[in-house]
Amino acid sequence: MANSPRKPSNNIYKKGKLSKSTRFSHRHIKWTPIIVLICVIATFIFAIIFGNILGKRADGVQGSTSSISGDLGLNPPSADKVSPHDKLNAYFVDFADADPEISLSEQTSLAREQGNALFVSIKNESGKIIYSSDKVQELGFDCLDNLTLSRLKNHFEYYDDFAVGFFKSDFSANLEEGEALKLQTNEILLLKEATDTAFDQIIIEFSGKITKNNVIYYQSYLLNLKLTCSQTPIGIKLLPSFLQNSENAGCVAKLMESVDFFVLDTEDLSTDETKSTLEELIYFVQRYNCAIILSGEDDVSLEDKIALLNQKGTDSYIVK
Repeated sequence: MANSPRKPSNNIYKKGKLSKSTRFSHRHIKWTPIIVLICVIATFIFAIIFGNILGKRADGVQGSTSSISGDLGLNPPSADKVSPHDKLNAYFVDFADADPEISLSEQTSLAREQGNALFVSIKNESGKIIYSSDKVQELGFDCLDNLTLSRLKNHFEYYDDFAVGFFKSDFSANLEEGEALKLQTNEILLLKEATDTAFDQIIIEFSGKITKNNVIYYQSYLLNLKLTCSQTPIGIKLLPSFLQNSENAGCVAKLMESVDFFVLDTEDLSTDETKSTLEELIYFVQRYNCAIILSGEDDVSLEDKIALLNQKGTDSYIVK
């Protein structure tokens, strides 16, 4: 008796990934780390060469980094842009104290009622990853053991949540080349797993200081992240003080070439201070896709700030 045709697998990965039955059969070859490493090495070498040239010319060249790169004819490859969530109204969710025996709705229900997305810090205040996974352990990241990434995935899928992950990177242009390359590779692999599994959008913040002489290193990192997480909107968190410095105008332009949006952090500002800051930085807010971080401690001032954002031409915000 002839075998009946094999039915296609219904086990489809989130975000359109192939089912298990159609994946590459040589399971012992882990292609993702190899591809990521190749991309990171290639752009990191570019960053080193370009950074050295910038260092030699810094004293004699005026203007933005973008003009320097244009003069030298050196420009990194481009990555396709992915539009961020339209009208993002995300509220912070703290999973640091999640109980393995209690539903995660204890953490997410209020945020889900208030907005249209959940804002989750992938690291806690001590710098530990808030969840455990095989990849987290393989890469040697410190993590909490009361929550798994697969549990987050199941929870988000059950409630059809849009999850925005915030990641504070330890990458800095001041690191030794070998250390910087290893750290960049590991962090991108971590974020690749996070976006493939549970998170729909990523916001990254760098711990190192970005200047016109080292911006290429951060742009290289962001480009590698964009190429690796090609279907995920990637944003960068910037402080008002960074944007208010006229010397950083070229840096902002270069960074925005490699990300899909930026996040302006006004969490510590009053309503009046937020208003004056937005008026001063209105060019950036209207020029690029932008979301504003607001403080949610005072409901009255929060309503005033949200109304203010609408007046200034942006309706995307994150409440912490």
